[in-house]
Amino acid sequence: MRLDKYTVMFIPEGEARTHSYHFSKNIFLFIITSILIIILCALGTMVYFIPRISDYKLTKKRNDEFMTERTKILELTRDLERIKQMDDLVRASLGTTLDIDPEPVIIDSSAGILKLPNRQVSYIENIPSLAPIAGYISQRSINEGLFIKESHNGIDIVAKEGEPILASASGVVVFSGWTYEFGNMIILYHGDDYFTHYGHNKQNLKKQLDIISRGEVIGLVGSTGMSSGPHLHFEIWREFIAVDPLIYFPEYKTYDLTSSNE
Repeated sequence: MRLDKYTVMFIPEGEARTHSYHFSKNIFLFIITSILIIILCALGTMVYFIPRISDYKLTKKRNDEFMTERTKILELTRDLERIKQMDDLVRASLGTTLDIDPEPVIIDSSAGILKLPNRQVSYIENIPSLAPIAGYISQRSINEGLFIKESHNGIDIVAKEGEPILASASGVVVFSGWTYEFGNMIILYHGDDYFTHYGHNKQNLKKQLDIISRGEVIGLVGSTGMSSGPHLHFEIWREFIAVDPLIYFPEYKTYDLTSSNE
């Protein structure tokens, strides 16, 4: 007996009436074939795309790591460029202008006073030892780490606008001018690879190559550059490496307003 039709019957639970549908052989085979094709396409799609999704996640992770490393390299390049500019500035300002005597005569070894032609230089006077202003610490020195993307090479000292800024040690002005980040800024070179930076000044009172004595007024507290209020940004550098100013001026810790106050 030849079969030309198929019957599909649905029997709902709890109902006496059944539902039946009649299909020709060709339609039935078409439906079954279509379902099989859909299942095979779905399986093929999963087999094709699942490995590529894993590859995408791995590629994205590597790209994020690459961007992180690239950011670190850019920041290191910026710091190296800053050191290079500082080195060029010192060489241009001091190398052909000031005469450094190789063998000074010691006058007082306990005070560190040396006798040079036409002038006397004290190494004690040339090491940062005088607080530039009195005020409260609003931000401390922060070195770049795993979770820190930016460095803060100094301390911010909040003070009244117009307050006089004192040189923390004797030295010579190697830079006095405007910078985008720190506004009016003065950089002093103190010898023995010591530098001090004074930023956000309302006004610089000294110019390049001026000889400065310890405690001399070099500028006025302001809020120039990238600043949210009147304060002094103060940095100490030794051998082109930023040093925490609180090491030289521990008295500031008493007036530390930051969360890292110990």
